[in-house]
Amino acid sequence: MEPFELPLWPAGPTYAFKPGQDEVWSDDDVMPRPGVVNRVVRYVSEPTLTVHPAPAETATGAAAIVAPGGGYTLLAIDKEGYDVARWLNTIGVTAVVLKYRVRPNPEKGMGLRMETAVWGAILSDGQRAVRTVRAHAAEWGLDPQRIGMFGFSAGSHLTASTTLSSDMGDPAADDPVEQVSCRPDFIGLMYGAFADWPEQLPEALPPLFMMEANDDGLFSDPEATWIRFARTWTAAGVPFEVHHYAKGGHGFGMGVYGGAAAGWPAAFAAWLKDLGMLG
Repeated sequence: MEPFELPLWPAGPTYAFKPGQDEVWSDDDVMPRPGVVNRVVRYVSEPTLTVHPAPAETATGAAAIVAPGGGYTLLAIDKEGYDVARWLNTIGVTAVVLKYRVRPNPEKGMGLRMETAVWGAILSDGQRAVRTVRAHAAEWGLDPQRIGMFGFSAGSHLTASTTLSSDMGDPAADDPVEQVSCRPDFIGLMYGAFADWPEQLPEALPPLFMMEANDDGLFSDPEATWIRFARTWTAAGVPFEVHHYAKGGHGFGMGVYGGAAAGWPAAFAAWLKDLGMLG
């Protein structure tokens, strides 16, 4: 079955902000890869999900929402989105690439310094993505208790934020999607950082996979990248893994620059298998 795209908010988003301009797709001018299809997308104001169904003969019933990075000013949609989705299909996982909203004013620089309304909209995209995939589980041949999420860089931050602000849904909501849980059943945090811990954690945390490189030029503080997560997940008695590579830098996606860090997909697949997520 070919990939298909659907709007994240068919009736319009709960949270909205004024777009900076029309959506723009281009070759990656931040981390170029000459001779390779490596696009980025800016000014996203109409979020979507692109569903890559796992082949019927190898489908496991698991799904993973993939959140590309880009500092909330752009999305590395190929390297950290569609390329990852195609790999997930090879291990029997249905992949759902989340094209979430980004800042309407990217000229102000990457990072979390943005208007409250903009961040509220982006976070709601992460939560809505999990709800949407779970709400369509039967239609898409998925197990609603094997819906995961993982992201890269800013997408990692969005994945962590979605998880730590998750809820079980609103049974009284008119929209059936909003009635289901936005808590992922497993998460992967790929070379991201997170410091905005909520005062109260959700009642249950999902199994966690973390991956980063020691020479990451953007995120190198172990307290923000993995130590606090390890402490929190240990205290909760929830399984987790940390893969901390000596070299790799930042933004290497599936391991496009080679080296030991390129081995993380095999480790991630083995971890999913150990969890029983692959059938």
